[in-house]
Amino acid sequence: MHAETETRWMVLGTDGRHVSLGRSEPSEAEVMAASDALAAQGLSGWLARLHGEYYIRGKVTLEPLQRIGAPHDADWQAALTAFHAARHRATH
Repeated sequence: MHAETETRWMVLGTDGRHVSLGRSEPSEAEVMAASDALAAQGLSGWLARLHGEYYIRGKVTLEPLQRIGAPHDADWQAALTAFHAARHRATH
């Protein structure tokens, strides 16, 4: 039997820090609140969709949806690499 892949909406910071917004698509107001909270701290990142089980050692993928927080031209791939390193530390 094949388990259904989990989908979560995440905030991914440019340095790889991240937080889950939940399993259902966030409202425009929730995205704006997350963006404002990042910007208030001088931080920036992306709203992203995660596919896969975060707390299981298997592969997950992140899909960038929207830049949020302070204006930035940060590199998605660098943030993604930092995310995978942080997740590896959390799950191993």
